[in-house]
Amino acid sequence: MNVATSGRPQKGLQLLEVGVRWPPETFLRQKLEALAASGLRVIVASRAIFDAEARLPGVVLLEIPPSGISRWRQARVLAGAGLVLLVTAPRRLARLWRSIRRVPPAARSRYGGTPGLLAMYARLARLRPDVVHFEWTTSATAYMALFEVWRCPVVVSCRGTIDPHIPGREHHLSRLPELFRRADAVHCVSESLEREVVGLGLDPSKARVIATGVDPLVFRPPARDGTGNRRPDDGIFRIVTIGWLRWMKGYEYALEAIGTLVARGMPTRYSIIGAAPPELRGRLGERERILHTVADLELGEHVHLRGGLGTAEIVAALQGSDVLLHPSIDEGLPNVVVEAMACGVPVVATDCGGVGEALVDGVQGLLVRPRDPDALAAALERLGRSPALRGRMGDAGRATVFARFTLERHRDQFLSLYRELASR
Repeated sequence: MNVATSGRPQKGLQLLEVGVRWPPETFLRQKLEALAASGLRVIVASRAIFDAEARLPGVVLLEIPPSGISRWRQARVLAGAGLVLLVTAPRRLARLWRSIRRVPPAARSRYGGTPGLLAMYARLARLRPDVVHFEWTTSATAYMALFEVWRCPVVVSCRGTIDPHIPGREHHLSRLPELFRRADAVHCVSESLEREVVGLGLDPSKARVIATGVDPLVFRPPARDGTGNRRPDDGIFRIVTIGWLRWMKGYEYALEAIGTLVARGMPTRYSIIGAAPPELRGRLGERERILHTVADLELGEHVHLRGGLGTAEIVAALQGSDVLLHPSIDEGLPNVVVEAMACGVPVVATDCGGVGEALVDGVQGLLVRPRDPDALAAALERLGRSPALRGRMGDAGRATVFARFTLERHRDQFLSLYRELASR
């Protein structure tokens, strides 16, 4: 069992997080560290490990086999974890076997049949958590057979719109009704997302809205220079977009808006920070489309793709920008919008999902209709030509974070939810 830990495990409830990539994204890393510092014993079970040497204080990493492993590796896992389970907890193994047999045949074949599922589940079946949390519904549906093995409360997060039009997700969507029925609580990042999942059949009493939280000591404005300015005053309007290179992020509309600014004579520099999501790596995706659009619009001197960056680099990029542009078509409640607000950066965003629950049009930034590059360009130009307006909106955004979106508030809401469920 490949386990990496930093710090001594603390007493308290044991929280098992399943399906998180390692190391986690910034918002999950901060959440897990805060929970561990509060006394929870946190285990992260991951099958997507990109840096096994990465450490989070108080958090234990458990490597679990991915689906589709070779038969030789299946046999190796079962000879290890499966045998231990047979000897130490035969009733658990029996429950696991019965649960796997109830998995629909199409789902069993998707994961390599019964042997493949046993290999996926064996290490997790040995754990005795007080609460299990799946940060993504896709992970939850893949491991649903373990719910009756653990026999503890299960929390599932909904972080974005559940889109039925994405190819390859039909299996996942078909199992959502059962997932919502069996989960003890479903965390939604926004009220708009709560309404959506209730509309899909979730019992409203199970829904919990907990918005994102950021550490305002990490995401903070840059220090002012001798003139009182926070950012370089060289006449260049600096715009940044941060997010996975997915179609629903609306990059093509952003690029059209940038083209309009350039045509109007505004000295503009647009940075795109983000990588292809894991499921698209190695295949043609949004990066190629973005590069083609940049060339087609003759924006090569103005647009820069910087790839995926770490937390410190993202903070520096926000601190060095005049505006965060968030042109999405679909959203839950974007973490990066709140992170920009914490850095004192005004936001131009499309009014979709829970974006309007984080900022008010004309206060912390400007909201426009999705798929409207002309409106994006007008909003950007308004901010680009008024440093004073940018300053007021940036200050209002940071004040909003302290009032509603701190990491401390985020942590306390999850602690309350976990304790409530465990006490049942």
